[in-house]
Amino acid sequence: MDDLNHESPYATIVSAIAAALHSAASGCGYGMELGVVKQTLELARGYGDISSTMALRIAKSSKKDPSEVAESIMGKIAKLEFIDHVSKENGFINFHIDRGAFTKLVLLSVIKQKDGYVKSGVGKGRKAIVEYPSVNPVHPWHVGQVRSALLGDSVANIMEACGYTTERIDYIDDLGLQVAEVIWGWMHPGFLKGYMDDQSIKSIDILLGLAHPNLKGSGLSGDVTNRVDYVIGAVYVAVNKYMKEHPIDDQIKDVLKLMEQPGTREAALSRKLAEYYVMAEYETAFAYNMYHDTLIWESDIIREHVLEKALDKLRGSAIVKIAEDEKYKGCLVIDFNKVHDLPEEFKGLKEDVKVLVRSNGTPNYLAKDIAFHMWKFGMMESPFKYATFIEMQPNGKPLYTTTNSGVSMQFGNADRAVNTIDSRQSYEQALVKLALDATGHGDKAEGFKHLSYGMVELESGALAGRKGTWVGYTADDLLREAKEKALSLIGSKFDLNQDEKDSIASDIALSAIRFEFLKLSCEKKLVFSWERALNFEGNSGPYCEYMYARAVRILENSGMSDDALDSAGLSPLDSDIEFELVKKLSVARDVMEKACREYKPNAIIEYVGELALLFGKFYEQRPVLKAPTVEEKVARLTLVGCFATVMGGMLSVCGIKPVKKM
Repeated sequence: MDDLNHESPYATIVSAIAAALHSAASGCGYGMELGVVKQTLELARGYGDISSTMALRIAKSSKKDPSEVAESIMGKIAKLEFIDHVSKENGFINFHIDRGAFTKLVLLSVIKQKDGYVKSGVGKGRKAIVEYPSVNPVHPWHVGQVRSALLGDSVANIMEACGYTTERIDYIDDLGLQVAEVIWGWMHPGFLKGYMDDQSIKSIDILLGLAHPNLKGSGLSGDVTNRVDYVIGAVYVAVNKYMKEHPIDDQIKDVLKLMEQPGTREAALSRKLAEYYVMAEYETAFAYNMYHDTLIWESDIIREHVLEKALDKLRGSAIVKIAEDEKYKGCLVIDFNKVHDLPEEFKGLKEDVKVLVRSNGTPNYLAKDIAFHMWKFGMMESPFKYATFIEMQPNGKPLYTTTNSGVSMQFGNADRAVNTIDSRQSYEQALVKLALDATGHGDKAEGFKHLSYGMVELESGALAGRKGTWVGYTADDLLREAKEKALSLIGSKFDLNQDEKDSIASDIALSAIRFEFLKLSCEKKLVFSWERALNFEGNSGPYCEYMYARAVRILENSGMSDDALDSAGLSPLDSDIEFELVKKLSVARDVMEKACREYKPNAIIEYVGELALLFGKFYEQRPVLKAPTVEEKVARLTLVGCFATVMGGMLSVCGIKPVKKM
């Protein structure tokens, strides 16, 4: 079981049961494909350990009595290893696991593989690019953008745990309209008096005089609200207030055009301020235990003519043309009428074209995004040069950036590309996939995944960057509030010195936030609540951390060596709660693979929550250090050790640092 390509203990039994059922059903004259048979199996709740609905399906199609079908199939099932006996109930065929044999299989597998037990090799030999959070560099992350960042980071962790070579990238749109608004404000600070405070206006001049800041120099003072990204955010909000009373739209458009022209003041300023912003952004990212491999800048995509190369490929496809009708005359468009097997989301639209390049030659965001994904999938020779942006991140790795001078590196050319973008962009993301397929790269389109997530709203209403409603609800505010809550809890319950309290409080705060943001299926809207996010009881990150720390403390207090646990006789583990915990441990890798296959971090969050609750019940019902016999004590300690290994591994994949002391 040391090879990551081997099945988990649970999957091993399921495969054996499926094969036996398939053979038995065939012997009874019932035809069902092996893959379909496996789909009928699930962990049972009440009638056995693993149940099959095979007899119910066959009975429905053949109009026979389910009980009779189940009886006939059971009569031909061969004796299976790890299965004690087989029964039927209401048409279900139920397999009762040999508890002793299965417990030994599971626990010895965990002991042998250690951290590798929860990992998989399903992605071995393939490369995945995960892009996140790619926020516009115009204000600090607010709690809505935290969701994008955490989803992307967790999916990258999961794919890495499943064997993928994983590349984490952040796309910096330093040429967008919102950036143009900031640049206009930066160039006209006098107009903003009365729309922002004097200290922020003063900070503009200070920033313009700064050399490129290092990470610790990305603040103008010790106050986080005077950090570069906050100052930029203040300018952005002030400009939008000013625009409501003064007609400067044409001026903003002029700035936008000049930003895309190399050598202009506007182009240099947009890149400089965006770099300042990103450097400050990473103070937040690192606090959330998030890192990247490279930054890709829109200005570099333009400068290196990636867009032109992509447009050449698109012009060669059957679905792209120059429009001739009056409304879009001269525009480069996708013609839906030319698409073979047009996906459902594009049918019945009011217009049968989608513009890529306007008649004046200006490409829209969709065109740039298609070009970017052609680069991601290696559909063109990479023109980028790279340099170091941050010498060493807290994870021990450098952060690289595209630049106008540097060296070639092996970024891009992936088999899968995952984007965490909110559901409002689903239509545009579907168009990217359509364009990839239209250029004759169906495999690339298949590897494209838009991880659509529901918007985050506050209980008091929606967040809006232009209105500045993110103020007081930033990612930094969230983490600070969570740490204060954790400190108050730790101070009243645990005997720790102040340094220990501070360190553990930071870890607990992050676990609370990550658990809350990841436990909901990503497509659902998340209504953010401080009270719920900072709940330290029940189904929560802190509760999982506490159960893990409790297991570590039990092992430390046992005084037994790892060798003693490795060679433990496990037969005394025969109670229902112990076996339920063993079964839950047996499916860890299956949960990991499901989360990877479906891009669902919430599957892991649900799993660790259930695992923690089971361990809590086990701890209450079955004394460990005060077990009746030495044999039972050793067996239960082994179960505790395996729980700690699995819980620690799964929490780490979620970006949660397991806390050993609480």
